[in-house]
Amino acid sequence: MCINKIRLIFSFIIFIMLPQYVIAQCDAKIGEIRHIYDDFESYYSSKPSPARKELRINLVDDDNCNAYMILTTENQYQLKGQFQSINYHIKNNSQSLIFPSRARFIFIDSVADINFFIPVGTIVKAGVYTDNLIIKLFDENDALLDEKYFEIQEDIIARASMSILGYNSHSSNVYLGELIPRKEYSMLPSFKVITNTDVKLTVLSENRGELRHNVYKTRYTVGYLINLDGEWVDLKQNYSRVFSYNKRNDFFISLKMQLDDFKNQAAGEYTDILRFQISPLNY
Repeated sequence: MCINKIRLIFSFIIFIMLPQYVIAQCDAKIGEIRHIYDDFESYYSSKPSPARKELRINLVDDDNCNAYMILTTENQYQLKGQFQSINYHIKNNSQSLIFPSRARFIFIDSVADINFFIPVGTIVKAGVYTDNLIIKLFDENDALLDEKYFEIQEDIIARASMSILGYNSHSSNVYLGELIPRKEYSMLPSFKVITNTDVKLTVLSENRGELRHNVYKTRYTVGYLINLDGEWVDLKQNYSRVFSYNKRNDFFISLKMQLDDFKNQAAGEYTDILRFQISPLNY
């Protein structure tokens, strides 16, 4: 009789402890996703440091959880645009590089920071680029708890700059020396253009394509042509030309000059002022 009582007591103890094990489950969900930092839109290929974008993902209801996150993307870790795709890298909270095959993140104090990088030197054309992040939350037993989609959209702005290279590049003045009829002058500077889009080059001559005597400005003039990257140009009117983006971040424009067949000109200095303007084109 005594033995039966002991068995009943042990059975009762096991019965009341089982529900406590079932209740201890993880109910974590993905909470707010917000931008912390983003300079993707100002990226250009000659930038000395990578472009960076940072997202912060918060968990809610994650008490007693060891949840982790798996991150994949719709475009396989590429920002896709109309004309090209941009590969980007991912780093976690500790700035360790995460590879796409194992893009796993843990949460520290219910927060996970994700950093995206466009590597230095990546050639990128201006335009709108997108990718969709697929964020999946799992518990410590690898059961799926929550799933969210987050769109990345970046509008990389058009930009262009121009610098002078070569002969006389240290000065804005070019000295031709003695003016000789029909002579071609090739010892002129060239231009280096850095751009991420199509650009328009505009050239303006203050004297409308003429070198004018410094004293007798209207009486003695010498006409000339300039050669821009293989094309002879008459500057009696303003000149414009479009250079198309060619998947490089820079290109060069050579410059030459040829005088008209002039006669009976007064001795002295002859000058003109040329203005070169470069403008990025937005489509």
